[in-house]
Amino acid sequence: MSVHPSHHRSSRVGFIAVVAMTLLLCGLLVRVVQLQVNPEQELRGFLRPRVGVRNELPQRGDILDRRGRVLSATRFGWRVYVDPMELPKEPSAVIVGLAGALGLPEEQVGERILSRMAENARRTPEKPAVMQPTPGQVIGELLGWDDAKVDPGLAAGAVEEVDEQVKKPIRYLPIGGVIEDEVAEKVRALKLAGVRLERRPIREYPGGSEVASIVGKAGFEGQGLIGSEKLLDRRLTGEAGKVSFVRDSAGRPLWIEPEQIKPATPGNDVAISIDLELQRIACEELMRGVEEYNAAGGRLVSVDPNTGEILAMVDIVRPVPEAVAYPWIDKSVKRGGHEAPVPAPAVGGVRFVTLKPDPGRAIHPALARNRCVEDVYEPGSTFKPFVWSTITDLGLARVDEVFQTGHTTWFTSYGRPISDVTKRDQMTWGEVLINSSNIGMVKCGERLSFKQLHDAVARFGFGQRTNIGLSGESPGIVTPMSRWSKYTQTSVCFGHEVSVTPLQMVRAFSAFARSGDLAGTLPTLRMTAVTENDPANRVLYRVLPADVAVLTRETMRGVTEAMEAKLDAREHTKHAWNYEIFGKSGTAEIPLGKAPTGKRRPVGSSGYFDGQYNSSFVAGGPVDRPRLVTLVVIDDPGPELARKKLHYGASTAGPVVRRFMERGLAYLGVAPAPKEVDEGGPVLTGPARSTAMNGVQE
Repeated sequence: MSVHPSHHRSSRVGFIAVVAMTLLLCGLLVRVVQLQVNPEQELRGFLRPRVGVRNELPQRGDILDRRGRVLSATRFGWRVYVDPMELPKEPSAVIVGLAGALGLPEEQVGERILSRMAENARRTPEKPAVMQPTPGQVIGELLGWDDAKVDPGLAAGAVEEVDEQVKKPIRYLPIGGVIEDEVAEKVRALKLAGVRLERRPIREYPGGSEVASIVGKAGFEGQGLIGSEKLLDRRLTGEAGKVSFVRDSAGRPLWIEPEQIKPATPGNDVAISIDLELQRIACEELMRGVEEYNAAGGRLVSVDPNTGEILAMVDIVRPVPEAVAYPWIDKSVKRGGHEAPVPAPAVGGVRFVTLKPDPGRAIHPALARNRCVEDVYEPGSTFKPFVWSTITDLGLARVDEVFQTGHTTWFTSYGRPISDVTKRDQMTWGEVLINSSNIGMVKCGERLSFKQLHDAVARFGFGQRTNIGLSGESPGIVTPMSRWSKYTQTSVCFGHEVSVTPLQMVRAFSAFARSGDLAGTLPTLRMTAVTENDPANRVLYRVLPADVAVLTRETMRGVTEAMEAKLDAREHTKHAWNYEIFGKSGTAEIPLGKAPTGKRRPVGSSGYFDGQYNSSFVAGGPVDRPRLVTLVVIDDPGPELARKKLHYGASTAGPVVRRFMERGLAYLGVAPAPKEVDEGGPVLTGPARSTAMNGVQE
C-alpha cells in the first residue's frame, strides 16, 4: 500500500515543527539560565532577589559595677529617615511637618532634604532611551529570524540602558537623632510620603560622669568605641537575628517558613571591677584636695591588692587661669647668653601649664584621656620602698644598721651633692625609709650593682604595661641597661630618672599589702569583677620573699603615723581614725618632656618646670589584713604652698588618701581597729614618734 505524498509532507512539517519548538524551548532555557546566573550589566540594576531578608538588631549587654549597679544600658527608640526618590517634587509640606514634629529648625531639615534631591536629579538625568533587546528579539536572534518575523507584541517592554558611570540614587536619608515613642507617633500621624521610621538602639549611661572615662562610649550602631565599651565589646555584643521571606514580582512578602526565623541573641551583661560608691567617694575627696591645694589636677587609683580589681579610678583636671604656656624657643634662634633663665613660680616667677592638652575632655567626660592610664610622672620618694625592700632582701643592709646622714649636703663617690628634707645626724636603715632620707638611700644604693637595681625596677613591673586592656596605656619610662650610669643609679634610689603610671604604682605597692603566702607577689590588675575559679588569680608573680614584704609594710606604718600627727597639728584637731594604714609620700618636680616640633628649651633650663611638682602618697590598709591600696597624685599644687613648704606629698596627697581610706574601708564593712589614743593624741612609738616631732615632709 502506497503512502500519499501529502502525508510525507505532513510528517516532515510536523518533524520540523517539533525540532523547531525543541530548539526554541532549549534556547529559552539557556537564556533563562544565563539571565539567572550572569545577566548583562544593564539588566542587573532591575533585578530583585526572590528571597528578602530583614535583620533584627540584638540588644547590647549592660555594663554593671561589681555590685550589680547599672553603669551603661541599652534601650530602643526610633529614628526618622526619608527616601528622597519618593518625596513629592515640591517637598515643602514634608519639610515643615518633619521640622515641627522633631523640634528641628526648618532650614536645617530643608537643606538636608533638598540637597539630596538635587544630588539624585544629577545622578538620574533625563536622556533619550537606548532600546535594549526585548524577549521576542532575543528569541528571533537565537532562531536566526530577521526583525520582520518577530511578533510585534514581543517587542513591547523595551528598557532604558543604565549608564554605568552614573551612581545609584540616594534612597536612605536619616533626619535627626533617635526619638522617643511619643515623637514617633507624631511623625506617623502626619502620613508623609517617603517618610519612614526605623528602630534604633539607644545607649544610656546611668553611672554618670564619675565613671564616664572608665565606661567609655558606644557608637551609633552599638559598637564599642572607647573605654570598657571597647574593651568588653565582644562580650557585650549579641548576635543579630533575621527573618527570610519569599517576595512576589513587586518585592512584596509572600510567605515565611518557620525555619526562616532566627531571633536575635542579646549580648551578655558584664560586671566591671569599679565600685560606684567607692568611685563617688574618690571623686569627692580628690576634688576637695585639688581645690584646697589650688592644684592643676589630681589622680586617684584604688585597688583590691588580693584580687587586682580596680575599685576606683578618678582623674580630675582643674582650670588654672593664671597659668601660661611654657616659653619654648624656636630652633631657628641661635643659642646665646641673652636668654634669661625661667624663674620658678614659688619665688615670684610665672606658673606654667604642666598638663597635656586634652580637647576631648571639653566635649564629653567619656572622651577625656585617662591620665591614670596614659600619663606618666616621676614618683619621687614613693619609689623608695621598692629600693629599700630590694636592698633588705639581698642582705645588703640590716633594719637596725646605722647610717651617718648628717645635717649638711653629702657627696656621692663621683661628687654629686645629695641632701635631705628631714635632717638628722644619723638614722637606722628603718628610719631611712620612714624619714625618706635621700642620703641614706643613696649610700646604701651604692652597694647594689647596676644590674641588681635595674632588674629590681623591672621585676616590680615598671617599664612595662599592666595590660589592663584600656587603650592608650603607657609602659612608663625606665632607662635601659645599655645606658644605665652611676648618675642613673643614684637618681633611681629616690625615684628620679624613672617615670611611672598610677596603675603601675598601685600594682607594685600591692606586693607589700598582700597577706599570707601572697605577700611579696604582684596581682594581675583587672577591669572586670572577679569570678570564682578565675585562672588569672592562680598566677603568682613573686618579687620579694613574704617576710621581707611584711617587714617593709610594718616599717611604713611610721610614715603614716607621722603624716597623721602632722595633719592633726596643722588642723588643730585630733582625728579619731578608725583604721591603721601604712604608706609612703613622694614629691618630684614635673619634667618638661619633649619640646614641641621646631622648638627647644631655653638656655639654662633644668629640664623641669622649676618649682612645680607632682606630690603623691600611696598607702595600704588596714595594716593587719589590707583590703585597699590607694594612690593619690596632686598635679602642680599652687606656688603659695611651695613658698610655705606645704607642697610635699605628705601635706597634700596624704590627707586625701587618709580620708578616702577611712571612708572606703568603712563602706566595705571592715571592722574598725583604731590605734589607742590618750589625751595627748595618737600614741607613737620608736622612730615614728621622733619622726613626727621633726616632721616628715616628702
